[in-house]
Amino acid sequence: MRASSFLATVAITSLATGCPLLDRGAGIELASPAPDTLEPAPLPALAAPPPAPSPPPAAPNPPAPPVEAVVDAPDLPPDPAAPADLVLAEPEAPAMPEEPEEPVEPAKEPPKKPEAEVFELASIAKETWIYAEPRWKSRRIGYLRAGAIVTRNEKPRSRAQCEGGWYHIEPRGYVCVGKNATLDIHHPVVEASTTRPSRDGLPYTYVMSRNPPPHLYARLPTEAELHETEPNLTSHLRKVAQTALDPRFVPPPPPDPLPGALLYGLTLPPLAGVTRAPDALVLGRAKGRSGFALLSTFDHDDRRYGLTTELAVLPIDHTRVVRTSPFSGLPLAEATLPVAFVKSRHATRYLWNNGALGGTVKLGHREPVPLTGKSRRSGGAVYLEARDGSWVREDQVVRIDPMTKPPGWALAGQKWLDVSILKQSLVAYEGTKPVYVTLVSTGADGLGDPKKTHSTIQGVFRIHTKHVSVTMDGDEVGDEFDLRDVPFVQYFYEGYALHAAYWHDDFGTPRSHGCVNLAPRDAAWLFNWTTPEVPETWHAGLSLRGGTIVYTHP
Repeated sequence: MRASSFLATVAITSLATGCPLLDRGAGIELASPAPDTLEPAPLPALAAPPPAPSPPPAAPNPPAPPVEAVVDAPDLPPDPAAPADLVLAEPEAPAMPEEPEEPVEPAKEPPKKPEAEVFELASIAKETWIYAEPRWKSRRIGYLRAGAIVTRNEKPRSRAQCEGGWYHIEPRGYVCVGKNATLDIHHPVVEASTTRPSRDGLPYTYVMSRNPPPHLYARLPTEAELHETEPNLTSHLRKVAQTALDPRFVPPPPPDPLPGALLYGLTLPPLAGVTRAPDALVLGRAKGRSGFALLSTFDHDDRRYGLTTELAVLPIDHTRVVRTSPFSGLPLAEATLPVAFVKSRHATRYLWNNGALGGTVKLGHREPVPLTGKSRRSGGAVYLEARDGSWVREDQVVRIDPMTKPPGWALAGQKWLDVSILKQSLVAYEGTKPVYVTLVSTGADGLGDPKKTHSTIQGVFRIHTKHVSVTMDGDEVGDEFDLRDVPFVQYFYEGYALHAAYWHDDFGTPRSHGCVNLAPRDAAWLFNWTTPEVPETWHAGLSLRGGTIVYTHP
C-alpha cells in the first residue's frame, strides 16, 4: 500500500502508509519524539450624663397652725411594703437615647478579570505539518487535518522562511502560517471541514463503492447535468429502490444541513495544494474497490449525497454504507487470562452435573469466555472450564493463555503488544499484567515470507507513527484498491501497521496484505492507549523514542 497524500521525506527509515508488498517507496521524516472586607467605622463616644441637681437649702420652721376641728376618719392599714423609715432617693438621670449606628456599606466584590483572549490557528490542508522547532529542517512531530483549530501564541516566534510566521501551538510544536495554515478560523476550507473525527469506533461515516462506482462532484449538479453525467440515472435509481428493501441494507445516517457553499450553489473550496477549476463540476470517478470517509450527508432534489474529507460530493446511492463491526475484545480489568474466543458458529456452553454434560446454552460467534485454566476429557473431546462454572469444547474456541516466560521489556514495566499469527490474537500488556485481549486479522498467507507473500512480518518493533486516519491504496494487477481514511493506523515497521478495517468483519481469520487488521472499537481503544500520544486536535503524531513495543510471532 502507499499513502497517496503522505509527504515523502528522507529520515532514519523509509515508510509507506499502507500494508507491504504494494508500495513502500513513500516515506516520511520521523520524529523522536478573597476580597478584603470593610470594617464598620467606630461610633463616636457618648457624652457623660450631667450631675444630679443639689438639694435646696432647708427652710425655717413655720409658725404652728391654728387648731381646727378634726373629722374622724377610718385608720388606713399600714403598708406592709413601706419601710419603717422611708428615705427618698434622688431621681436618676434620664437614660440617654442610643445613637443609631452609622450604616455600613456591604463589601464590594473585586472586579472580574477580563477573560484572556484566545488566539487560534486553523489547518486548510490535508496535512499541515507540526515541527519541533520554528524552522523547516526541524523534526516533524505530527500534523493537523483540514478544519482543525488549535490554540496558538499571540505572536509568532519567528518568520524565518515563513512570511506568515512560525506560531507555537498547544500542546507543543510550531506551525508555519501560509499555504497550509491560516489565522482566519472562518476560512472557506475550515467552514466546510468543521466535522472532527471521533476517536471512539469509526472516526467518520464510511461508504464503499458499488458497481458502477460514483462520480465525484465539486458542486451539486443540476438535473440536466446529472442526466448528462449519469445517462442511466433513472434505471439506476429504480434498482436502488429495490436494494433498499433488502433486510441487509444499511441506510445512511439522518441528513445533516446542507453545507454553506453548496447551499448557495457554489463550488466547494479545494484543500490547500489541490488544483480545482472555478467552474469545475466533475472531479473524477472512484475506483471499483474504493472506500470513502464522509464529513456529512445531506439531501438535494430527493437524492442523498455525501461530503468526503477531501471536499468532494458523491451520490450515496452509488455506494454501500458501512455497517460497523459489532465485535470487540475484552478489557481485563476484572477478568484475566486465560480467555477463549468462540470460533465456531455452532458452539455450546455446557453444565457438568453428576459426571455428565447437560444444560446446553448456545454461544455467540467470537464471544469471549474467561477460563479458569482447568480442563477435562469426555467422550473423546476436551472441555475447558469457564469462570462461571460452565464448560466449552476446546475445538470450538481459540484459547489465549498467559505468558509462561515474560520477556525482558515486560519486566521493565513497559506497555507492549503480543500478536500471535497462529491464534490470530492480540494481548495488550502493562509490564507483566494483561489489560486487553482481542482477535485480529494478520497477513492472508500466514507464516509465509513477508517479502514474497501477503504475510505479517515477525519480530520486535516499536510504534513510531500514528494517524487518526490515512489513505491506503494498491495498484497490484488484479488487486487494485483505494481506501480513503483507513482508521487508527499505527506503523511499527516500514509499511506494516496495526489499523482498523471498515471493509471486512472477519477478525480472527488471516486476510490482510500484511498489516494487523483490528475491529474498529479495538483499534480505537489501542490508539488511545499506545504511545506516541496524538493530542486531541492533531491528526497524527510521530516519535522514534518510547513508542509501544509490538511483538509479532507465530
